[in-house]
Amino acid sequence: MLIFVIMLENTESRVRTIKLVEIKELDELSYITYISAWKNSNETLCPSSCDMGTLGFTEWQKREQSLQNEATLPQGFVRAETLFLVEDNGYILGAINLRYAMTEDLLRYGGHLSFGIRPEERKKGYGFIMVKLALNRLRMNGILKALVTVKRSNKAAKNTVKKIGGLLENAYEENGQVIDRYWIAL
Repeated sequence: MLIFVIMLENTESRVRTIKLVEIKELDELSYITYISAWKNSNETLCPSSCDMGTLGFTEWQKREQSLQNEATLPQGFVRAETLFLVEDNGYILGAINLRYAMTEDLLRYGGHLSFGIRPEERKKGYGFIMVKLALNRLRMNGILKALVTVKRSNKAAKNTVKKIGGLLENAYEENGQVIDRYWIAL
């Protein structure tokens, strides 16, 4: 299901379409290529919902789709979904995990969303576009204020959240990292 479409002009004056899509719309090769880009950069995959672990692609998709339905949630989980920002050719630019309820743990770290942009596609505004589009999805599901937690050292994510209107509520230290907690009015 297509959620939103944005037309971008690149330097070759060619219009490209990027869209936010559900996990069931991904093709395996594009996804494996996306994951490989993260592995090649020696970075932790973000959001963690993108980590297939030992599962195959189809099993991973099924596991993630089961988190979208209250009736199939494992104990201690909240309803959630992972969406992907993709170009019209299927190339994955980034991913965002949305959570539609809060637990005590998510209120402290995690919040309503976590996101990551493919390492070689950063500093091009895709994080802003993806988060902005995903906030509409939260709003359509009854969330009026979204909590986002960001490691203070992640300047790009922090700047994206601030640009969208995130207001710093507080910060705390955990395992040597300062975590900033932002709220975004939807």
